[in-house]
Amino acid sequence: MTQVNEASLISTLLDRIGGLGCIQPNYLGKATIQVNADSIRKIIEILLKSDNTAVIVAITGLDLLEKLGLMYHLRTHGSIVTVRTEVPKDNPRISTITDLIPGANFHEREVADLLGVVFQGHPNLARLVLPDDWPKNLYPLRKDADLQEVTAKLDSCLCSTQPEIEQKQAQKETGLVNIVVGPQHPALLEPEKFSLTVDGETVKVVEPRIGYVHRGIEKASEQRTYLQDIYLVERICGICNSCHAVAFAGAVEKILKTEVPTRAKYIRTIILELNRLHSHLLVLGHAGLEIGYETLFQYMWRDREPIMDLTELLTGNRVVSSSMTVGGVRRDLKEADVPKIKTQLDILKKKLVFYQSLFQNETSLKMRTQKVGFLSTEDALKLCVVGPVPRASGVNTDVRKDEPYEAYGEIPFRTVTRTEGDTYARLMVRLDELNESINIIEYALDNMPTGPFRVRVPRIVTAGEAINRVEAPRGELFHYVKSNGTAYPERVKVRTPTFANLPAFLKTAIGESIADIPANFVSLDPCFSCTDR
Repeated sequence: MTQVNEASLISTLLDRIGGLGCIQPNYLGKATIQVNADSIRKIIEILLKSDNTAVIVAITGLDLLEKLGLMYHLRTHGSIVTVRTEVPKDNPRISTITDLIPGANFHEREVADLLGVVFQGHPNLARLVLPDDWPKNLYPLRKDADLQEVTAKLDSCLCSTQPEIEQKQAQKETGLVNIVVGPQHPALLEPEKFSLTVDGETVKVVEPRIGYVHRGIEKASEQRTYLQDIYLVERICGICNSCHAVAFAGAVEKILKTEVPTRAKYIRTIILELNRLHSHLLVLGHAGLEIGYETLFQYMWRDREPIMDLTELLTGNRVVSSSMTVGGVRRDLKEADVPKIKTQLDILKKKLVFYQSLFQNETSLKMRTQKVGFLSTEDALKLCVVGPVPRASGVNTDVRKDEPYEAYGEIPFRTVTRTEGDTYARLMVRLDELNESINIIEYALDNMPTGPFRVRVPRIVTAGEAINRVEAPRGELFHYVKSNGTAYPERVKVRTPTFANLPAFLKTAIGESIADIPANFVSLDPCFSCTDR
């Protein structure tokens, strides 16, 4: 992905937006554009045209007491540009941008659900995160929301079945059939619902329904200290827990202007790459299970176990490591553990030769995955997907390269891309990334700097705000933190990779056979605990 320095980017934006908005560099020089709500579409359009690889990363909603704030975070030229605006709290309306960038669909629906903003012109502002029987005009992320009354109000609310009745009538008239996958289904480890409209064996429409394991973590973080929130955000996802901890801690460190010790950065990098190894081995095995190749599933999960053991060796825990803290890491790397780590990584590296041969030569595996779930480069950018999904469609994007954090700027590694854009390519990207992760860990071990592994930071965080991005195993993970000068954050926003990648499934499933749905879907490596938060 083409990069420009921040000063050049800001200069370019000034030339393009004219008098439509005011540009201010915030922490680390990232451009922030303050605009009126009626100019939002024009500004977004200018940003998208300035870089043909620009995508929407997230939309953060804020309760500003008298008004509601909206921040559109876009990734352009390898950096983040944030467009800020405000709408009246009593009549929060703003034009949709889904026609300009389709990937904004879920982001707008989430803000509508949680803050009550009406995105005029949106194709479908139906419930996305909250349950269908959630009381009307009760928006949980507003500061004045009385959530103690929710239970009583829920008892008096009835979920409308009119949309379902209309859908069934339309299907009856057209001869199409509706197949519901979930919310409880053998192929889904977590409860989510997908309504498939099919014509014979061919999928015509996919309508998702997330939120079944929504835990209100963003709201809960406002009632906990920053230290407690590290443990909380880790539990957004058990698989990539360290990624969430680093993303959150990194945002707080930016507000505090804390410089993390170099040794801590290297240790963090090792733990993050162990997370990636664990996650990729898990999903590659799960893919085998979904296509009926159970031997592959057993082998992959067998070889994943030593990686879990290494995580326990380094952090004391196999799954949720709780190894990160604001200012560094909680435990130092013991020199005696280095040979043990290298030995296990060497064993895995040798086994990967076998897996490479298997994926390249196993006829049944290729038949079930090649030319299934095709996603073009153009659609990958329009839908704003992240991680291995766009990289398998030829989009060269990786936060570790685009905006290096921790020790990634000092460690050589290759960004793995493919051009086929199908299920097979998405699996192969992850398989190739296993070798890169091993190389990164070995380099970090061989070049581990001396010095402290953490610095002490104050319990009270000065007023400010920051965004932080991490390349989690499933793709770009986005955290926004706003502090108000107390021990408790004012706002925490999390956009997880699966939330960004789900629209790709709605695209790639169309025209496919029902039998190909499991393989196609698992190639996105979905995590609904992450998605729902």
